[in-house]
Amino acid sequence: MVEVDVFWAYGLGGSLAVAAGRQLKNEEKPFDHPIFSRVLLFLSLVWAPTGMLLLLKHPSWETMQAADSFMSMPPWLILGFGITNITQGILGYWTTWMLLRRGRTYLANLNWLVGYLGMFFILLYGWDGLGYDRFLYDRDMFGGVAWTPGAGLQPGAGWNFFTSSVAMTLYLDAIYLLPILMVMMWRWQRAGAGAAAGVMRSAGFWPFCGRYALAVFGLALGTAAVAAIVVHYTGQLLGAGSHAARFYGTGGNTTMHVVSYFVGLPFASLLLWLGVYRRGGIAERLLHWVFPPDQQPAPSPASSSGALPESAAQVQS
Repeated sequence: MVEVDVFWAYGLGGSLAVAAGRQLKNEEKPFDHPIFSRVLLFLSLVWAPTGMLLLLKHPSWETMQAADSFMSMPPWLILGFGITNITQGILGYWTTWMLLRRGRTYLANLNWLVGYLGMFFILLYGWDGLGYDRFLYDRDMFGGVAWTPGAGLQPGAGWNFFTSSVAMTLYLDAIYLLPILMVMMWRWQRAGAGAAAGVMRSAGFWPFCGRYALAVFGLALGTAAVAAIVVHYTGQLLGAGSHAARFYGTGGNTTMHVVSYFVGLPFASLLLWLGVYRRGGIAERLLHWVFPPDQQPAPSPASSSGALPESAAQVQS
């Protein structure tokens, strides 16, 4: 979807950079490294075409039901969509490299995950509280009838979306995209682990895929859902009213709906940081399970007991 792909592209670029973290963290010029050339090829030849395919075949769904047809979209939107699918991935790559270079391994991991979290929040809640409803509606299943609030949950929609023509295109995109992405990340992470001392053993390919999927669909999707719920109920407390009523112009308070994002998102972020994302918490352990960090050398018994090593004792004497 046009509205979410900027976040997804950022997460992809960050993921690839973290996977190659040991190869990149000591580089002064990340854009001169061969890894970047491969990231750029992935973004332009693998990732970007998947979005353009969806935009051409399913323009209404790809724009979250905002456009009626491909020809109804302004040229700048189409060009911007194609360009940002690449530039946002580059930004995610560069930001991750910068954090890795500064030794902020956990923040580098959070950096790519934030891209997925933003993507899922838009899919679930969107700009009007109806993101999930827009996502689940394929107008091809209903004779081309345009989306209206509740259409994604009507009889024939909902779970049936996953057998729709849009879903078939999504599956085709996944077959093209995911094997290349996962192999690239696994190989780079494994190569870095094999070349470095004091590194946790790299997982096999399928365990690595499972761990990455758990981080994406468990951690990012789960916490995005929590954020969406917090924003929704914040809006209700502020008097934002019905999402459908605001769409039809028959009620609700648009101002309070906008305010609910500025109040609800910081509050949700605080709750999620304290409960999930704080240092040493669930998120850090899971992300370090996906992309194992360098292990700190264990202190020797002598140093832990306060005694000087033998060589140091000789020098002191």
